[in-house]
Amino acid sequence: MKNLIATLTFIGLCGQSLNGQSHGINRWETAFHIMDRINILHQADTTYDLSITDIRVKDAIKIARRTWQNQTLSTVERNQILHFMKDNYEFLAESVNIPVAAIDKPQPLFRPSTDEEVTISPIPNQNTMECKPILKYFYKDPANFLRIKSPNFNAYINPILVTGFANQVDNTNTIFQNTRGIEVKAYIDKKIYIYTQLLENQRSFFNHIDSRISKFNSVPGQGKSKGYSSSVIDNLKGYDFFTAKSVIGIQASKSLNLEFGHGNHFIGHGYRSLLLSDYAPNRLYLSLDWQFWRFKYRNIYSELATTTRNLTGGDDLLPKKFNVTHFLSFKASDKLELGIFETVVFAREKQFELNYLNPVILYRAIEFNLGSPDNVLVGADMQYKIAKGLAFYGQLILDEFYLKEVRASSGWWANKFGAQIGLKYYNAFGINNLDIRLETNAVRPFTYAHRDTIPVGRPYSVSSYAHANLPLAHPLGANFKEYLGHFTYRPTPKLTCQAMVLNTLYGDDPAGKNWGNDILLDNNIRAQEYNNKIGQGIKTIINEISARASYEVFHNYFVDIYGSYRTLTLPTKTKNQHYIGGGIRVNIAHVPIDY
Repeated sequence: MKNLIATLTFIGLCGQSLNGQSHGINRWETAFHIMDRINILHQADTTYDLSITDIRVKDAIKIARRTWQNQTLSTVERNQILHFMKDNYEFLAESVNIPVAAIDKPQPLFRPSTDEEVTISPIPNQNTMECKPILKYFYKDPANFLRIKSPNFNAYINPILVTGFANQVDNTNTIFQNTRGIEVKAYIDKKIYIYTQLLENQRSFFNHIDSRISKFNSVPGQGKSKGYSSSVIDNLKGYDFFTAKSVIGIQASKSLNLEFGHGNHFIGHGYRSLLLSDYAPNRLYLSLDWQFWRFKYRNIYSELATTTRNLTGGDDLLPKKFNVTHFLSFKASDKLELGIFETVVFAREKQFELNYLNPVILYRAIEFNLGSPDNVLVGADMQYKIAKGLAFYGQLILDEFYLKEVRASSGWWANKFGAQIGLKYYNAFGINNLDIRLETNAVRPFTYAHRDTIPVGRPYSVSSYAHANLPLAHPLGANFKEYLGHFTYRPTPKLTCQAMVLNTLYGDDPAGKNWGNDILLDNNIRAQEYNNKIGQGIKTIINEISARASYEVFHNYFVDIYGSYRTLTLPTKTKNQHYIGGGIRVNIAHVPIDY
């Protein structure tokens, strides 16, 4: 692994000088939603180079510049694109050859008739973004607190803050979040990029999230934590944890980008992913991103934690396992995108399995020839744009599959698979900036689980598709079906309103029994061989309606208000888990925990 990293780094540093690449867009950022809208609404002159499953900032800026010429953009849409350009000042042209008057006073925008000529305001550039700085050094442009520019090195530094409070029915503790941090983007020689986000957190969670943290001894998106209790405010207690994401990337050639660091990935077009999601904590990885013709190909080599320090205690080194993923996407046309996925999780006592360094899709064959000791999953991903503003998408994940047993409808435990179907509707019903997503996900019992265990309080499967006790795909693991509707409406450039409707059925595992929900359990120890079906075990139903409104007071300074009406129904009782709250958020996207 070390030799591979060294070799690839050498190739990247010794290559010809290229225009630098950039880090990817976090899917929770507004920019991600903007790019998806542009794609599905056909607002750019071409979208062949846009794959929303993996889009980088520099590529997105090129698409935003083309989209700026679209004469039919609404005021809100144009402001959203302008906002994205401000956030990524470093990738804008330094200047354009246009009259000063046109920069200072853009022409008004309106929808054209067939015989009208429309004047579009010039594409924003670095000159038009300049501001009068605060104390000479700060906010020289709208988005960056501190900017450092030199011929060979540029850096952009921003503070991060999240503070919020909420009240939940039947919860005696105050729900709060106190996050402080920093974001740094740096570029060296127009060839190397560095992205770092460091967050110090004190946070408590709603009852339904807290119960899963207690069960799996792992904080969503974080893993390891320690207890926190305020010495000033009563009933203010929760978790204390530090979150770090840091990557370095090199554009090795026109078609190959290398990235090494500590972070995570998301594959798919949906709200959830059954292939690879960002629910589990950040982890060490090396990724190779290839782009040629209409293909994009990603190799990800990751080091995972088998469990968490919360279970092992002390300062001992945690047992390791490894994950290697291949994802090939093909843009068959402007309407159709197809993807093929495979991944393997394996543990070796003192080494990385060198056979899995192979960058070509064939891991099932390799694993079979090694004696079938590891956990291999294969899958597919697709999106089809039915019409302007309307797209259908889906995923299929296969863990183990025996056609004879499927045809017999026997409920055999080893028929482990799942599926996702979804629909996106942008500018729904002719209403500008109203976007609707409808999605359903279903995964059979025991999917993602594997055998071979380590005794840490209770047996944990070494090769399960998980990291630090948290699933690498859907947050609920397996043995569930879910229906969700997500709605986004932007009535003005500064106000974003969102709502979510969720209905979920899953079968929880009672103590000492494995009905297939907990993917950490050894699937060789199971409740039954046949007649397995979704919802078996402790039947649990979740119904939730939640809403959130965010108002941007200054650039990337938000005031949030949110609430939810939620019920959890068990065979013996129903729990009300409603809540309402609000807070302030600076220079960071809201990442929901909703399941």
